Amino acid sequence: MAQITQPELQSLHELIWMEAAMYEKFRAYAEHASEEHVRKLCDQLADRTRQHLTALSQLLDTGQTGVH
Repeated sequence: MAQITQPELQSLHELIWMEAAMYEKFRAYAEHASEEHVRKLCDQLADRTRQHLTALSQLLDTGQTGVH
């Protein structure tokens, strides 16, 4: 696998931060939604952002061993 450069690593950190913020917002929206279909949608979006966080974290873990 190609090694991750320092700018790419910085971008990964920023993406992780943004996905984490979106996850927290979707969870809060789901918690406060008054309609069931809105709660379900927000829960689904929170799950998707959690999947993104996992994928980005895995990239970060594999890329930190060989940063240029």
